[in-house]
Amino acid sequence: MTDSGASKLLHDLRSKCASLKSAAELYKDCSPAEKKEMLALMKQAASEITVSLEKLGSGS
Repeated sequence: MTDSGASKLLHDLRSKCASLKSAAELYKDCSPAEKKEMLALMKQAASEITVSLEKLGSGS
């Protein structure tokens, strides 16, 4: 993986982690319907974080 590729992955990873953190902070103030939607978004972000970490770890 090139330095620019790793830098892009790290940038994406920081962004996804920040989004997940923000969603977790907002979660407690959501209505039940909003919590369901927020949880789905949080799961998607966590999945994308896992993929980014695997790419970063494999160097591809």
